[in-house]
Amino acid sequence: MVSSLSSRRFFLGVTYIGARYCGWQNQGIDSGPKPSIQSVFEQVLRDITGELNHVIASGRTDAGVNALEQVVHFDSEATHLHTDMLIPAMNSKLPPDVRILWAKEVPQELHAQRSAIKKQYSYYFLTGPCALPEWRYRTTWVRHSLDWKRMHEAAQQLIGEHDFLAFQGRKATPSKSTVRTIFEADVTTLGMPTILGDASGRSHHELIRVRVVGSGFLKQMVRGIAGTLREVGENRRTPNSIEELILSKNRSEVGVTAIASGLWLERVWYP
Repeated sequence: MVSSLSSRRFFLGVTYIGARYCGWQNQGIDSGPKPSIQSVFEQVLRDITGELNHVIASGRTDAGVNALEQVVHFDSEATHLHTDMLIPAMNSKLPPDVRILWAKEVPQELHAQRSAIKKQYSYYFLTGPCALPEWRYRTTWVRHSLDWKRMHEAAQQLIGEHDFLAFQGRKATPSKSTVRTIFEADVTTLGMPTILGDASGRSHHELIRVRVVGSGFLKQMVRGIAGTLREVGENRRTPNSIEELILSKNRSEVGVTAIASGLWLERVWYP
């Protein structure tokens, strides 16, 4: 790992579809046939810089989770490295489902993970009579409609500082604290946006977005929230059940954890 007084620190904005990967974090021999996005990044940087660069992300997205704008950093002593060449150089070597959006040099004290002050995640449900191939790996399909207004009402109970132990994944490594602050939470309908701008044959479909902005998130916390809000939208829970779940701190009372494909890390803020 490169780290010295002469090294420089670079921040990168990264977008990816997580379907082919075991997640962001290197898993070693346990990753199986799927590589991690981190390992792909580090190999590309090794080819460009000639160094063993360790790449640190703002958060460890799980297997199958997507990113609209993940933020990562690495240190390098390579004198030929400049931000204006990093984007085309890396994108020419990265697989097509991973891309660099932007690059900038930052002070050494800025850290992609520890310096982040808040993050935005969104979970997307596609509702309608059938799944749509253009939204595969990007959403979770639900055959029936969801009452997104009830879901939005329930999501308001997430806002504020709470102990979100109930929403932490069962297999998560114990955290020093499970208290997090949610600054914004909403559920909206996006109608049926289409990739090519033609909604022909898709009038019975709807895209529903669950959006949360917080100081940080526990492992599978957003997917637990999404799965629970889905049950509210299906009239299987009341909107006030979110507050009751938070107070209970009981993971077994939370809805089924929503699958990874619908989850997106969308934005990370820094000082």
